[in-house]
Amino acid sequence: MMKDIENREAINDMARELLRLMAAGTTHMVDDVRRVPAGDYLDEERFQTERTKLFRETPLVVAFTAELREPGSFKLHEETGVSVLVVRNEQGQAKAFVNACRHRGAKLTEEPCGKQKRFTCPYHAWSFDLNGALASLPANNLFGDVDKATLGLVELPCEERHGMIFAVLTPGAAMDLDSFLSGGEDLLRGWHLERNTLVGRRDLETRANWKLALDSYCENYHFHVLHSADFSYKVKNCAHHVRFGDKGQHWYLAWPSKSLEELRNVPESEWQDVHSHFSILHFIYPNTIMALYPETLSVKQLYPGASVAEQNTKMAFFSREADPSEEVKQLIQNRFDVFYKVLQQEDYWVCGGAYKNLESGMLPEILFGRNEPALTWLHDALDEGVGVKPAEKVREIIAA
Repeated sequence: MMKDIENREAINDMARELLRLMAAGTTHMVDDVRRVPAGDYLDEERFQTERTKLFRETPLVVAFTAELREPGSFKLHEETGVSVLVVRNEQGQAKAFVNACRHRGAKLTEEPCGKQKRFTCPYHAWSFDLNGALASLPANNLFGDVDKATLGLVELPCEERHGMIFAVLTPGAAMDLDSFLSGGEDLLRGWHLERNTLVGRRDLETRANWKLALDSYCENYHFHVLHSADFSYKVKNCAHHVRFGDKGQHWYLAWPSKSLEELRNVPESEWQDVHSHFSILHFIYPNTIMALYPETLSVKQLYPGASVAEQNTKMAFFSREADPSEEVKQLIQNRFDVFYKVLQQEDYWVCGGAYKNLESGMLPEILFGRNEPALTWLHDALDEGVGVKPAEKVREIIAA
């Protein structure tokens, strides 16, 4: 029985296209090879522009609904250099605030997550409620004449949609998620990410520019080489790609397992959970990767580190059940451990070595093949995001 019933037609469309590609022995492609200057991964000026334009002025997924289940739940998001307190207020609304007391700027909490009714500064005990309002100012009669109503936490634009909580890390900035997610909202809505349950978190480590690590997730061309021991069940060099967003900055792709071939001569009316025969990967610009399976969701979020040569990858694993049993949680944790091992010991190992070679100055550029459309789309979007003149060609999928 199909789990994602609301996305049945979209999933079946993916299956049809994958079966067509498999029969033809091909994959989706763009019209040309893309050449990326080594400097895109090394240049300090570009790196600082990315930190501002992509991570301060662009909507970011700062939390998932599943991480803030109840009023008072909070999560600390500090990966961009801005300490952000993401909370759910008593009315059930998600809010985002700068994690700084309005008195002397001290952090209200260092805890990564939790649940509480108020946030009290450890310095002088100023206290703020779940709407960011200053609720208590000790020794108010001695402090001096201030308007408490103007001393609430600095609020950031924040909106919850399709099980994700977005924020722009610039106070007062505009955030138009209707445009930002246009063309992809029906599919995102149908996954019901709000029903998920967090199972575990890990960090993935290597010394490299954040974009080089992000590139690892954008193609399956490497599966049968780097991951031959783990992903041999996947069809070689075959993937279905679709772009969405007001600038085509997001995408999703589907990678088939060999088992999908079993459905070729089965009437579609008899297809059961066809999603079990392929992986679906969503990219939400500029840095969020979501791998969806019938039972699990794997999330990787990649951020610039403290320098151009440092990256910070946060990995989280979710059950797609609202209240999984301990047995199910353990099975998912075991799967999580396998994925983590593959990524850390293989993808991030290769990434670190590649970055050393780029730093050597011996490589003027790297290449993205026609069979790696998502890499071309990603770097076109990143270039546009930092103000680099976009390529003249519109890189749409061409008939395979």
